[in-house]
Amino acid sequence: MAKPQAGAPLTERILERLPGPRLAWVLAWALVPWLNLAVVTASGAENWATTDSLSAEVSNRGAVTFAVLLSLWGSARISDQLRLLGPALVKVVERDEPAVNRLFHGIDSTLAPLLLTAAAVIVLPLDEALAGEPMAALIQAATWLVIGIPLGTAVWVYLTLQTGLIRLGRSHLALDAYRGDRSLGLRPVGRLAFTGFWLLFGSVAPLVVTSMSDLPGTIMGITVLVAGVVVFFLSLRRLNRQMVAVKQRELERALALYREAYQPIHDEPTLAVLQQQVGLLSAAEALEKRVERIQQWPFDEATFANVVTIASSVAAVIIARLILDPVGL
Repeated sequence: MAKPQAGAPLTERILERLPGPRLAWVLAWALVPWLNLAVVTASGAENWATTDSLSAEVSNRGAVTFAVLLSLWGSARISDQLRLLGPALVKVVERDEPAVNRLFHGIDSTLAPLLLTAAAVIVLPLDEALAGEPMAALIQAATWLVIGIPLGTAVWVYLTLQTGLIRLGRSHLALDAYRGDRSLGLRPVGRLAFTGFWLLFGSVAPLVVTSMSDLPGTIMGITVLVAGVVVFFLSLRRLNRQMVAVKQRELERALALYREAYQPIHDEPTLAVLQQQVGLLSAAEALEKRVERIQQWPFDEATFANVVTIASSVAAVIIARLILDPVGL
Protein backbone atom coordinates (compact mmCIF):
# COMPACT_ATOMS: atom_id res chain seq x y z
CA MET A 1 0.00 0.00 0.00
CA ALA A 2 1.50 3.35 -1.05
CA LYS A 3 1.98 6.06 1.49
CA PRO A 4 -0.47 8.93 0.82
CA GLN A 5 1.21 12.07 -0.47
CA ALA A 6 1.01 15.15 1.71
CA GLY A 7 -1.24 17.82 0.23
CA ALA A 8 -2.98 15.40 -2.15
CA PRO A 9 -6.72 15.70 -2.89
CA LEU A 10 -9.12 13.43 -1.01
CA THR A 11 -9.61 10.98 -3.90
CA GLU A 12 -5.84 10.54 -4.31
CA ARG A 13 -5.46 9.76 -0.61
CA ILE A 14 -8.33 7.27 -0.77
CA LEU A 15 -6.89 5.48 -3.82
CA GLU A 16 -3.42 5.34 -2.27
CA ARG A 17 -4.79 3.70 0.88
CA LEU A 18 -6.81 1.04 -0.92
CA PRO A 19 -5.14 -2.36 -1.40
CA GLY A 20 -4.47 -3.74 -4.85
CA PRO A 21 -3.98 -2.06 -8.23
CA ARG A 22 -5.02 1.56 -8.46
CA LEU A 23 -6.54 1.06 -11.91
CA ALA A 24 -8.93 -1.59 -10.60
CA TRP A 25 -10.36 0.79 -8.00
CA VAL A 26 -10.64 3.61 -10.54
CA LEU A 27 -12.61 1.33 -12.87
CA ALA A 28 -14.77 0.14 -9.98
CA TRP A 29 -15.58 3.76 -9.11
CA ALA A 30 -16.42 4.48 -12.74
CA LEU A 31 -18.77 1.47 -12.97
CA VAL A 32 -20.96 2.60 -10.05
CA PRO A 33 -23.40 4.43 -12.38
CA TRP A 34 -23.96 1.19 -14.31
CA LEU A 35 -24.51 -0.69 -11.07
CA ASN A 36 -27.10 1.96 -10.27
CA LEU A 37 -28.84 1.31 -13.61
CA ALA A 38 -28.86 -2.43 -12.95
CA VAL A 39 -30.29 -1.99 -9.44
CA VAL A 40 -32.94 0.47 -10.63
CA THR A 41 -34.00 -1.90 -13.39
CA ALA A 42 -34.06 -4.98 -11.15
CA SER A 43 -35.96 -3.26 -8.35
CA GLY A 44 -38.62 -1.90 -10.66
CA ALA A 45 -38.01 1.61 -9.34
CA GLU A 46 -38.10 2.79 -12.96
CA ASN A 47 -40.17 1.43 -15.82
CA TRP A 48 -38.67 2.18 -19.20
CA ALA A 49 -41.79 3.04 -21.19
CA THR A 50 -39.92 3.55 -24.46
CA THR A 51 -36.58 2.73 -26.02
CA ASP A 52 -35.79 6.46 -26.06
CA SER A 53 -36.16 6.74 -22.28
CA LEU A 54 -33.84 3.77 -21.74
CA SER A 55 -31.38 5.25 -24.25
CA ALA A 56 -31.43 8.53 -22.34
CA GLU A 57 -30.64 6.72 -19.10
CA VAL A 58 -27.77 4.85 -20.74
CA SER A 59 -26.38 8.15 -22.10
CA ASN A 60 -26.62 9.68 -18.64
CA ARG A 61 -24.74 6.76 -17.06
CA GLY A 62 -22.05 7.12 -19.71
CA ALA A 63 -21.74 10.82 -18.89
CA VAL A 64 -21.46 10.08 -15.17
CA THR A 65 -18.77 7.46 -15.79
CA PHE A 66 -16.81 9.94 -17.91
CA ALA A 67 -17.23 12.60 -15.22
CA VAL A 68 -15.91 10.24 -12.53
CA LEU A 69 -12.87 9.25 -14.61
CA LEU A 70 -12.13 12.85 -15.57
CA SER A 71 -12.55 14.01 -11.98
CA LEU A 72 -10.08 11.42 -10.70
CA TRP A 73 -7.58 12.20 -13.47
CA GLY A 74 -8.01 15.97 -13.26
CA SER A 75 -7.66 16.21 -9.49
CA ALA A 76 -4.44 14.18 -9.62
CA ARG A 77 -3.16 16.21 -12.60
CA ILE A 78 -3.76 19.56 -10.93
CA SER A 79 -2.14 18.33 -7.73
CA ASP A 80 0.96 17.27 -9.70
CA GLN A 81 1.11 20.57 -11.57
CA LEU A 82 0.87 22.52 -8.31
CA ARG A 83 3.95 20.69 -7.01
CA LEU A 84 5.88 21.94 -10.04
CA LEU A 85 4.46 25.46 -9.88
CA GLY A 86 6.51 26.61 -6.87
CA PRO A 87 9.96 26.16 -8.48
CA ALA A 88 8.67 27.66 -11.75
CA LEU A 89 7.29 30.85 -10.14
CA VAL A 90 9.93 31.62 -7.50
CA LYS A 91 11.52 34.37 -9.61
CA VAL A 92 8.22 35.72 -10.92
CA VAL A 93 6.46 35.97 -7.56
CA GLU A 94 9.58 37.09 -5.65
CA ARG A 95 8.79 34.61 -2.86
CA ASP A 96 10.39 31.36 -1.78
CA GLU A 97 8.89 28.06 -2.94
CA PRO A 98 6.96 27.30 0.29
CA ALA A 99 5.33 30.73 0.11
CA VAL A 100 4.20 30.05 -3.47
CA ASN A 101 2.78 26.69 -2.43
CA ARG A 102 0.83 28.30 0.40
CA LEU A 103 -1.10 30.34 -2.15
CA PHE A 104 -2.93 27.12 -3.05
CA HIS A 105 -3.39 25.71 0.43
CA GLY A 106 -6.53 23.72 1.21
CA ILE A 107 -6.51 21.41 -1.80
CA ASP A 108 -6.10 18.45 0.56
CA SER A 109 -9.27 19.23 2.51
CA THR A 110 -11.34 16.22 3.56
CA LEU A 111 -14.32 18.09 4.97
CA ALA A 112 -15.11 20.27 1.93
CA PRO A 113 -15.50 17.43 -0.63
CA LEU A 114 -17.57 15.45 1.88
CA LEU A 115 -19.87 18.43 2.43
CA LEU A 116 -20.31 18.80 -1.34
CA THR A 117 -21.07 15.09 -1.54
CA ALA A 118 -23.62 15.42 1.27
CA ALA A 119 -25.30 18.27 -0.59
CA ALA A 120 -25.62 16.10 -3.71
CA VAL A 121 -27.00 13.20 -1.64
CA ILE A 122 -29.67 15.48 -0.18
CA VAL A 123 -30.62 17.54 -3.25
CA LEU A 124 -30.47 15.12 -6.18
CA PRO A 125 -32.97 12.49 -4.88
CA LEU A 126 -35.53 15.21 -4.11
CA ASP A 127 -37.58 14.73 -7.29
CA GLU A 128 -37.98 10.98 -6.62
CA ALA A 129 -38.86 11.62 -2.97
CA LEU A 130 -41.45 14.28 -3.86
CA ALA A 131 -42.93 11.96 -6.48
CA GLY A 132 -43.60 9.36 -3.80
CA GLU A 133 -40.89 6.95 -4.95
CA PRO A 134 -38.86 6.23 -1.78
CA MET A 135 -37.00 3.24 -3.29
CA ALA A 136 -35.79 5.28 -6.27
CA ALA A 137 -34.80 8.13 -3.93
CA LEU A 138 -32.85 5.74 -1.72
CA ILE A 139 -30.99 4.21 -4.67
CA GLN A 140 -30.20 7.70 -6.00
CA ALA A 141 -28.88 8.83 -2.62
CA ALA A 142 -26.73 5.71 -2.18
CA THR A 143 -25.26 6.14 -5.67
CA TRP A 144 -24.35 9.78 -5.12
CA LEU A 145 -22.85 8.93 -1.75
CA VAL A 146 -20.21 6.98 -3.71
CA ILE A 147 -19.73 8.94 -6.95
CA GLY A 148 -20.20 12.28 -5.19
CA ILE A 149 -16.77 11.92 -3.59
CA PRO A 150 -14.71 12.16 -6.83
CA LEU A 151 -17.04 14.80 -8.26
CA GLY A 152 -17.06 16.80 -5.02
CA THR A 153 -13.28 16.53 -4.80
CA ALA A 154 -12.93 17.81 -8.38
CA VAL A 155 -15.18 20.80 -7.66
CA TRP A 156 -13.23 21.57 -4.48
CA VAL A 157 -9.87 21.25 -6.29
CA TYR A 158 -11.17 23.66 -8.94
CA LEU A 159 -12.32 26.19 -6.32
CA THR A 160 -9.02 25.90 -4.43
CA LEU A 161 -7.11 26.42 -7.67
CA GLN A 162 -9.08 29.54 -8.56
CA THR A 163 -8.67 30.94 -5.05
CA GLY A 164 -4.92 30.38 -5.31
CA LEU A 165 -4.82 32.17 -8.67
CA ILE A 166 -6.62 35.13 -7.09
CA ARG A 167 -3.98 35.24 -4.31
CA LEU A 168 -1.24 34.99 -6.95
CA GLY A 169 -2.74 37.93 -8.83
CA ARG A 170 -2.66 40.02 -5.65
CA SER A 171 1.08 39.39 -5.29
CA HIS A 172 3.62 41.78 -6.73
CA LEU A 173 4.98 39.93 -9.75
CA ALA A 174 8.43 40.59 -11.18
CA LEU A 175 7.26 40.44 -14.79
CA ASP A 176 10.31 41.42 -16.81
CA ALA A 177 10.32 42.79 -20.32
CA TYR A 178 9.65 40.34 -23.12
CA ARG A 179 12.73 38.17 -23.76
CA GLY A 180 11.23 35.41 -25.87
CA ASP A 181 8.63 34.08 -23.42
CA ARG A 182 5.33 35.54 -24.54
CA SER A 183 3.73 34.64 -21.20
CA LEU A 184 6.35 36.59 -19.19
CA GLY A 185 7.10 33.49 -17.12
CA LEU A 186 3.45 32.68 -16.38
CA ARG A 187 2.99 29.84 -18.86
CA PRO A 188 2.76 27.21 -16.05
CA VAL A 189 -0.03 29.26 -14.50
CA GLY A 190 -1.98 29.36 -17.75
CA ARG A 191 -1.53 25.62 -18.28
CA LEU A 192 -2.76 24.95 -14.76
CA ALA A 193 -5.77 27.28 -15.11
CA PHE A 194 -6.88 25.64 -18.35
CA THR A 195 -6.50 22.16 -16.84
CA GLY A 196 -8.90 23.27 -14.11
CA PHE A 197 -11.32 24.72 -16.65
CA TRP A 198 -11.33 21.50 -18.67
CA LEU A 199 -11.79 19.47 -15.50
CA LEU A 200 -14.90 21.43 -14.52
CA PHE A 201 -16.56 21.64 -17.92
CA GLY A 202 -15.62 18.15 -19.03
CA SER A 203 -17.11 16.69 -15.86
CA VAL A 204 -20.25 18.77 -15.38
CA ALA A 205 -21.40 19.71 -18.91
CA PRO A 206 -22.17 16.13 -20.10
CA LEU A 207 -24.09 15.51 -16.87
CA VAL A 208 -26.28 18.57 -17.47
CA VAL A 209 -26.90 17.77 -21.13
CA THR A 210 -27.90 14.14 -20.43
CA SER A 211 -30.06 14.76 -17.36
CA MET A 212 -32.50 17.47 -18.43
CA SER A 213 -35.39 15.42 -17.03
CA ASP A 214 -33.82 15.59 -13.56
CA LEU A 215 -34.71 19.15 -12.52
CA PRO A 216 -32.63 19.33 -9.29
CA GLY A 217 -29.59 17.90 -11.09
CA THR A 218 -30.00 20.26 -14.03
CA ILE A 219 -30.29 23.33 -11.80
CA MET A 220 -27.27 22.29 -9.74
CA GLY A 221 -25.20 21.54 -12.86
CA ILE A 222 -26.04 24.82 -14.60
CA THR A 223 -25.24 26.72 -11.40
CA VAL A 224 -21.84 25.03 -11.17
CA LEU A 225 -21.04 25.75 -14.83
CA VAL A 226 -22.01 29.42 -14.69
CA ALA A 227 -20.15 29.95 -11.43
CA GLY A 228 -17.14 28.09 -12.84
CA VAL A 229 -16.85 30.38 -15.88
CA VAL A 230 -17.24 33.53 -13.79
CA VAL A 231 -14.65 32.38 -11.25
CA PHE A 232 -12.25 31.31 -14.02
CA PHE A 233 -11.99 34.81 -15.48
CA LEU A 234 -12.14 36.60 -12.12
CA SER A 235 -9.27 34.50 -10.78
CA LEU A 236 -7.02 35.55 -13.68
CA ARG A 237 -8.15 39.17 -13.90
CA ARG A 238 -5.40 40.59 -11.70
CA LEU A 239 -2.73 38.63 -13.57
CA ASN A 240 -4.23 39.96 -16.80
CA ARG A 241 -3.93 43.54 -15.52
CA GLN A 242 -0.28 43.08 -14.56
CA MET A 243 0.56 41.53 -17.93
CA VAL A 244 -1.24 44.35 -19.75
CA ALA A 245 0.74 46.87 -17.69
CA VAL A 246 4.03 45.26 -18.78
CA LYS A 247 2.90 45.29 -22.40
CA GLN A 248 1.92 48.95 -22.13
CA ARG A 249 5.25 49.84 -20.54
CA GLU A 250 7.18 48.12 -23.34
CA LEU A 251 4.98 49.80 -25.94
CA GLU A 252 5.80 53.19 -24.42
CA ARG A 253 9.50 52.38 -24.82
CA ALA A 254 8.93 51.65 -28.51
CA LEU A 255 6.97 54.89 -28.94
CA ALA A 256 9.76 56.82 -27.23
CA LEU A 257 12.24 55.42 -29.77
CA TYR A 258 9.91 56.40 -32.60
CA ARG A 259 9.67 59.95 -31.23
CA GLU A 260 13.44 60.14 -30.88
CA ALA A 261 13.91 58.91 -34.44
CA TYR A 262 11.31 61.19 -36.03
CA GLN A 263 12.24 64.40 -34.21
CA PRO A 264 15.27 65.19 -36.42
CA ILE A 265 13.24 64.29 -39.51
CA HIS A 266 10.47 66.63 -38.38
CA ASP A 267 12.99 69.43 -37.85
CA GLU A 268 14.84 68.77 -41.13
CA PRO A 269 12.80 66.58 -43.51
CA THR A 270 15.58 65.58 -45.92
CA LEU A 271 16.67 62.23 -47.34
CA ALA A 272 20.05 62.52 -45.65
CA VAL A 273 18.50 62.92 -42.19
CA LEU A 274 16.10 60.06 -42.88
CA GLN A 275 19.00 57.78 -43.79
CA GLN A 276 20.76 58.75 -40.56
CA GLN A 277 17.71 57.67 -38.55
CA VAL A 278 17.13 54.34 -40.30
CA GLY A 279 18.90 52.35 -37.58
CA LEU A 280 16.86 53.90 -34.78
CA LEU A 281 13.63 53.46 -36.73
CA SER A 282 14.44 49.78 -37.34
CA ALA A 283 15.12 49.28 -33.63
CA ALA A 284 11.81 50.94 -32.73
CA GLU A 285 9.93 48.79 -35.26
CA ALA A 286 11.59 45.60 -33.99
CA LEU A 287 10.73 46.49 -30.39
CA GLU A 288 7.13 47.21 -31.35
CA LYS A 289 6.80 43.81 -33.04
CA ARG A 290 8.21 42.11 -29.96
CA VAL A 291 5.77 43.96 -27.74
CA GLU A 292 2.83 42.86 -29.91
CA ARG A 293 3.74 39.24 -29.15
CA ILE A 294 3.36 39.65 -25.39
CA GLN A 295 0.26 37.82 -24.14
CA GLN A 296 -2.34 39.57 -22.04
CA TRP A 297 -3.35 36.34 -20.31
CA PRO A 298 -1.17 33.52 -18.91
CA PHE A 299 -2.23 31.36 -21.88
CA ASP A 300 -2.00 32.03 -25.59
CA GLU A 301 -4.73 33.32 -27.85
CA ALA A 302 -5.66 29.85 -29.14
CA THR A 303 -6.28 28.61 -25.60
CA PHE A 304 -8.37 31.69 -24.83
CA ALA A 305 -10.42 31.03 -27.96
CA ASN A 306 -10.89 27.42 -26.84
CA VAL A 307 -12.23 28.57 -23.46
CA VAL A 308 -14.75 30.89 -25.11
CA THR A 309 -15.73 28.26 -27.70
CA ILE A 310 -16.26 25.53 -25.10
CA ALA A 311 -18.28 27.78 -22.81
CA SER A 312 -20.48 29.15 -25.60
CA SER A 313 -21.00 25.72 -27.18
CA VAL A 314 -22.07 24.16 -23.89
CA ALA A 315 -24.43 27.08 -23.23
CA ALA A 316 -25.96 26.71 -26.69
CA VAL A 317 -26.53 22.95 -26.25
CA ILE A 318 -28.10 23.40 -22.81
CA ILE A 319 -30.40 26.19 -24.02
CA ALA A 320 -31.43 24.11 -27.02
CA ARG A 321 -32.24 21.11 -24.83
CA LEU A 322 -34.22 23.27 -22.42
CA ILE A 323 -36.30 24.59 -25.32
CA LEU A 324 -36.71 21.37 -27.33
CA ASP A 325 -37.15 18.75 -24.60
CA PRO A 326 -40.53 20.07 -23.33
CA VAL A 327 -41.98 19.76 -26.86
CA GLY A 328 -40.55 16.28 -27.38
CA LEU A 329 -37.91 17.18 -30.00
